[in-house]
Amino acid sequence: ITPTNYRCPPPPAAAAGGAQTTLTLPPLTGRNQQTRAAAKPRAATPAASTSTPAMQRAKGYLGARWAASDDNDDTLAYKVEIRGENETVWKTLAEDVRENYMSFDSTAFPDGEYRIRVTASDSPSNPVPDALSASGESAVFLVDNTPPRVEALTATRNGARLFVRWRAIDNLTKVKTAQYSLDGGEWTVAPPVGGLADSRDLIYELTLENISPGEHNVAVRVEDEYENHSVDKVVVRQ
Repeated sequence: ITPTNYRCPPPPAAAAGGAQTTLTLPPLTGRNQQTRAAAKPRAATPAASTSTPAMQRAKGYLGARWAASDDNDDTLAYKVEIRGENETVWKTLAEDVRENYMSFDSTAFPDGEYRIRVTASDSPSNPVPDALSASGESAVFLVDNTPPRVEALTATRNGARLFVRWRAIDNLTKVKTAQYSLDGGEWTVAPPVGGLADSRDLIYELTLENISPGEHNVAVRVEDEYENHSVDKVVVRQ
């Protein structure tokens, strides 16, 4: 399974639109390819069959890539399916895929655990009655497009000090970072109580010094491991 929030290959229109944030993955090496290489010398496999093109940043996208081979060097076509861990039926994501990778918009699926199945067929090189196929399944992976929640956000003043407290909760993954902004200023990282962001349920407490009299806005932003984030704010009046 490819890293979350990246898509391959880049859409031609987007690639022509300017600089993009990309991610390049190392080539895949299949067990069949290793076994065949040890059995007899072979011409080098074209890089396109084992390499994945640079992936473009795309929020909410996931994908899969795989290594496959055919002893007769037949052309292969792939069918890619997905199934939730609590589901019984495979749903088709793509058919007649000729590359060894594909991406999909995971926001169309409920949060939870899934598997992908890839079926390779040599049908492009053989009559339908003679075509052969084989399938492989991925390990379980997570779809998480729901941001963590900000709860119980409060801000109280004591002279020139402002005490801010909130709770961040995520249903599936750890809360990775939290930040605060005073009166629309720059976002500043806020550590959780205890100093370690290692839980799906964290408490944050801040003491802001030298706060001038009058009305102030405090915004907080929290983000989980899948880069989903939410923002909340509170107004303090003297």
